[in-house]
Amino acid sequence: MPQLFQSIRSLAEKLYVTTENAVIGNALQVTINTRLQCILKLIFDYLFFHLLLLAPRLLIALYYQNNTDLLILSAYILIIPTCMLLLKNGASPKMVSFIIAATTLILPMISSFSNNQDVSPKYTMIWLLSLLFCYITINRRTTLLLGTFLCSYLGVVSWIKIHHLSFPISNGYVPEQLQPFMAVHAAMYILFLMRVFGKHYRNIFMLEHEQTIQKQKQHSSLLNQHLTKQFIILKGLSRSGKSKYLDGNKELLEACLIEIEKQCESAIDYLDNGKLPES
Repeated sequence: MPQLFQSIRSLAEKLYVTTENAVIGNALQVTINTRLQCILKLIFDYLFFHLLLLAPRLLIALYYQNNTDLLILSAYILIIPTCMLLLKNGASPKMVSFIIAATTLILPMISSFSNNQDVSPKYTMIWLLSLLFCYITINRRTTLLLGTFLCSYLGVVSWIKIHHLSFPISNGYVPEQLQPFMAVHAAMYILFLMRVFGKHYRNIFMLEHEQTIQKQKQHSSLLNQHLTKQFIILKGLSRSGKSKYLDGNKELLEACLIEIEKQCESAIDYLDNGKLPES
């Protein structure tokens, strides 16, 4: 049994890496901006794992014969690979992000409305994740726009509930039968949140750490170059001072000693402050 789980895990990792390389591999190679690299990885993870989330939801919809949810999930299955294809072909990450955020906000609204205006955690969690994704990948203004749209929908739902209005309900929607799956939905979205957004911030920290190390190496290399230059100058001044001493030229010898002192002070200053001289 452990070997079976290990094989499944290995296969899943290979599938993930292969798909990631196929979708955003080229973009990551040509992109120097580390923040954009993290955004690209976040977009891919959001798409990839959202696609995986569709499997249990699709099974539940099939089990209860909820035709509306089946149609909406089918739309997801078409839109997500399309977004991946757009990313692969070099489309703007912000444009792809907007399509994803709007899709994961509007399609659940349609499902919610057709399922007797259901606003249970099954829907609210994906709405919140959609807004969080939009905020990270696009900007605050777009997030506020989508958030306003969501609040408007919730306001309409409240108005419908208050006035006891009735609308056609999807076949297969039975709230009592769906209650046992609420915990499953919550667990899936919690894992989704941890994997996608947690990995995003982990990538940021790792890339920033790598950048810091790289800058430190560059600074250390430049500092070594300048110190080497200082010691070469000192060596030359020392030889020059020795020759002047042998020639009995005390004035030039004193000038050499003064210059040696300056160079030593400069080298000590580099080491103490870690600042390179201005070029």
